[in-house]
Amino acid sequence: MTWADTPAQDTRPGPSQFRIGRSDIAALEPNLRHPPDQAIHTPSDAGVDPTAMTHALAAAAGAHGATVLHNTAVTSLQVTNGHVDGVLTSTGLHAATTVVLTAGVPKLCEPLSADLAIAASPATLARVTAPPGLVKTIVAGPGFEVREVRDGDLLLVVPHVEGTAAAREQAAQDALQHLQATFQEGDQCRLLGYRTGQRPMPAHGPVIGYATHDRSVYVAVMHSAITLAPTVGRLVADKLVTGRPAPELQRCRPRAH
Repeated sequence: MTWADTPAQDTRPGPSQFRIGRSDIAALEPNLRHPPDQAIHTPSDAGVDPTAMTHALAAAAGAHGATVLHNTAVTSLQVTNGHVDGVLTSTGLHAATTVVLTAGVPKLCEPLSADLAIAASPATLARVTAPPGLVKTIVAGPGFEVREVRDGDLLLVVPHVEGTAAAREQAAQDALQHLQATFQEGDQCRLLGYRTGQRPMPAHGPVIGYATHDRSVYVAVMHSAITLAPTVGRLVADKLVTGRPAPELQRCRPRAH
């Protein structure tokens, strides 16, 4: 559910979105202290805890026979005579016929002649403890966004600030105070911690496909990755296992020189 400072700033509802009034807003979010006059509601919106989801998917991959290496940082690609034949990590070399990159792509692909055009966008998420059910939906109001990822556990978007650790701490505290002022019983919310990550932002949409002519490197980079990952992961896995091209990914192929 999204709203702006003034109705004039609200965007028009998109597909599967609805403009709702104060009574409906109060029904969806009964703990709001001051429901706005109107908001945009997307009933299909849902949220997950990205860290918990990543752990769950890694565990599921291991259960299906994959080798999962924890605490193993990839430092670079292993390139031999222009051909990528593995990755160098903090635990040594891991050889591969095809390396699939879904994280750290711009840095790791620097030695390759591929035009990926991927920028980094910093994002800070704070974890907040709160009364269970304080937030019912994904709420994005002026200057804040919050969702409940499990009973009594909120993820709060913190506006990114450059500078010192003290400045980042102040931004997190300001976001917490905004949350406390927005919801009834918000004074019970407590900041557990916050982290800043670098979101890969492809300039021209998702970049998915072979990044080298010899097909030794396959990349999959997109925003929002969590939203698109289930579908893209299925299509990429089928492509790599069977060799069949996925028509859905045809326009996402990177350009290799």
